[in-house]
Amino acid sequence: MWADLARRTNRLVPDASVAAVADALDYLCLAQLYLHDNPLLARPLAPADIKPRPAGHWGVCPPVNRMLAALGPLQAAVPDGYELHVLHGAGHAGPSALAHAYLTGRLGHAHPHLRQGEAGLRELVAGFPRADIGGEITPMIPGHLHTGGQLGPALAIGQGTVLDAPHRLSVVLIGDGECETGTTAASWLATRALHGTGDHGTVLPVVLLNGLRMGGPSVLSTLSRTELTDYFSGLGHRPVYSDGLDIGQLRQAVADTLGAAQPLGILGPSSVLVLTLDKGHGAPAHLAGTPAVHKTPLRDPAAVRAECDALAEWLASYQPTQRLTPSGRPRPHLLPALPQPRPEPAGLPAPRGCVAASTQVAAHAAGRPFAQVVPEVLRARSEQGPFRVFSPDELASNRLDLTDEDGRLVPWAVEVLSEELCHAWAQGYTETGRHALVATYEAFAPITLSLIQQQLKHRAVRRHAGLAPLPSLVYLLTSLGWHNTLTHQNPSLTSALLAGCDSTLHVLTPADPSRTAAALTFALRKLDRCTLVVAGKHTSVHHPLETLDEELRHGIAIWPHLTHPGPGEPDLILASAGDLPAEALTTLARRLRAERPDLRLRYVHVHDLTALAEDGTRPLALAPDAFARSFGTRAPLVLATSGHPADIHALLGRRHPGPRLTVLGYRDPGRPVSQGRLRQLCGLDDASLWQLATTLTDTPKEIPVP
Repeated sequence: MWADLARRTNRLVPDASVAAVADALDYLCLAQLYLHDNPLLARPLAPADIKPRPAGHWGVCPPVNRMLAALGPLQAAVPDGYELHVLHGAGHAGPSALAHAYLTGRLGHAHPHLRQGEAGLRELVAGFPRADIGGEITPMIPGHLHTGGQLGPALAIGQGTVLDAPHRLSVVLIGDGECETGTTAASWLATRALHGTGDHGTVLPVVLLNGLRMGGPSVLSTLSRTELTDYFSGLGHRPVYSDGLDIGQLRQAVADTLGAAQPLGILGPSSVLVLTLDKGHGAPAHLAGTPAVHKTPLRDPAAVRAECDALAEWLASYQPTQRLTPSGRPRPHLLPALPQPRPEPAGLPAPRGCVAASTQVAAHAAGRPFAQVVPEVLRARSEQGPFRVFSPDELASNRLDLTDEDGRLVPWAVEVLSEELCHAWAQGYTETGRHALVATYEAFAPITLSLIQQQLKHRAVRRHAGLAPLPSLVYLLTSLGWHNTLTHQNPSLTSALLAGCDSTLHVLTPADPSRTAAALTFALRKLDRCTLVVAGKHTSVHHPLETLDEELRHGIAIWPHLTHPGPGEPDLILASAGDLPAEALTTLARRLRAERPDLRLRYVHVHDLTALAEDGTRPLALAPDAFARSFGTRAPLVLATSGHPADIHALLGRRHPGPRLTVLGYRDPGRPVSQGRLRQLCGLDDASLWQLATTLTDTPKEIPVP
C-alpha cells in the first residue's frame, strides 16, 4: 500500500514543488539560526539584521529537510484509517521541525503567535532558539515524534510504534553517529525477536549518512559502499542509496525502499534508505566537511563583514521570495507537496473504577503465590485491549509464566536480551496510545535510567502543551537483591528516579502477592504516570486486605490487626515498605504483642513511597495532620524498605522525624554473602530487629521533636 501511494504521488506531484519545499525549509532553518530581522531579505542584508550570538544546529537540517520534503506528498495523500509518522532520532533538527510545522500550518494551529503571515514569520525567525517551545525538537512542535535527547533508541522506538498497528508507517530518521550506539546496533537485529508476535505496521529506517559526528568523521562513513551494503545485508536489511541532490531520484528511492519494506516481524530482508548528503550541505565551501557545520558555521557574521557577505549569499541562494509570499506564506506551487493539518487524535478515556477493580483482583489472589497471581493479572489485561509485555529474557526466571498450552510464549509478550530495547519498544507502544509493561530484574533496570528520564521529560512537555494523556510507563522490578548474589543486587533505579522529583512517578512497594496483583492492575489502568512496582517473586507471607483500598488511594495505611486501638501516642511505630520488610516487621510486631503486651504499638504499611514526600511536592504526599496520624510526633519510629535507606531520608526532607527515626534497608555488603547474612548486615533479621525494638522502648520516651 505504501509503495503504491508513493509511486502515485510521485506521478501526481511535480518534483519542482518538492524541491521548492526543500529549499524553503533550508532557508527557514538558516534564517532561524542567523536572522534577527529582515526575514525574507526584502532589503540587502545588514549587520543589524543578524543575531549577535547565532545558536542552534545547521548540520543535520539539509538531509532532514529533503526527507521531509520528499515525504510531504505521501503524508498529504494518506487515506483515512492509515497513519504516517516521522520520528527524529536527533533533536538537533529543531529548526527543521519548526520550519516544516510552519509551512504546513500546524505550528500556527498549536501556537497562534506563529501563524503563517508577516508577524508569524518574523516571530519564528527572530525568536529562535525558542525558550517557549524549545530550540530542539519537543512535543510542543506538532507533527513530529521525537525520542528525547539521548542518541540510540530511535529505531527501536519506531518499531514499538508499529507493533500491532498494520495501518501505520513510521519513518525513522537516524544519524550516522547514532548508528554507533549499542541500542541502534541491536535494533537492526532484534526485529527477528518480533517474528510471529502479531500483525504489525512498517518501519522505514532512513540513515542520514552525512559523514560527520559533532567532532569528526562518523565510523559508518569510513565504510566503502560495498562494506556498507554487506553490513546492512548481514543484519537483514537491503540498502537503497540516494545523495538527495536530485529530488526526483530521492523520491524514487523512497518509493523503492517502501516497495522492498517488510512489515515488522516478517522474516526476510527489509529495506533501509541511506541518504548520503554531506553534513551541513549548502554551507560556504571553505567550511564544508569540517566540524564547524554541526552548529552555526559562520560564527559572528554580525561583526565580521566577510561572514556577513557570505551569509547574505548563502541565504539568497535559496531564492526565498520564490518560495514564500511577502506575507510569509508558502507560494501556491509549494502547496501540492505540503501535508495539510489534520485533527489531533482523540485522547484515551479517563480510567474509572481503578481502586475497585484492583481490590477485586487482590481478593481473588489472596493466599496464592506470586507465580500464580501476577501472570493472571497480565493475561487478564491482554484481553482488555492492546497490551504488550517486554522482558530481557527473564520472564521464566521472574516466575512470570506467559506461555500457551504448547509451551510457547504468548504473542503479546516479547523477550530480547536488551533492557534498552525493551524500554524503547514499550515507549513507542505507549506513545501511540497502547498499554505496556516492562518486567525485569531489579538489579539491571538502572540500565534504562537515562531512557526513562528522557521519556519523563518528553511527557512533562506534552502535559505543558495540553496534549492528551497517554498510557502510563509501568515497570515491574522483581528478582530483588535480597534473594540474589552480589552482582544481582542494585535497587538504584528507584533512588535515581525519586531524585528527579517528577510528579508522575509512583514507587509501589506492595506487602504480598495479592497486593502486587492489585498494584499492577492499578498501575496499568492509570494514565500518564511512571510507576515502578517493586515486588519479590519469592514472597509467600500474606497479610489481611482490609486496608488495601486506603493503600491504593492514599499510598499508606495503618494496619489495625497489629495496632493497639485508642487515641494517644504509641510507644513504638513500625512501618514497612515492600514485601520483605513487611514480612520482617510483622514478625517483630507479633512477637512484641505476645511478649510485651503492655507496649502500645502502631503498624503502618507504605504502599507508595511517594506518600512520604514533603507536603505539596507529590500528588500523594501526606498532609501534616495525616503524616502525624501515621507516624506520630514523639514515638520511636522504625521504617524498613526494600531499597536504599537514603531514599526514605530524601523523600521526608524537611519533615524528617529526626533522631526518633531509624531506617533499615538494603546496604551493599561489599562481598558475596548468604541471604541470611545480608539481612543481618542490613539489620532486618529477627535478632537485630528485636534488639532494636527493645533498645528503643527501654529508653526514656521523651525524644526531642526536631
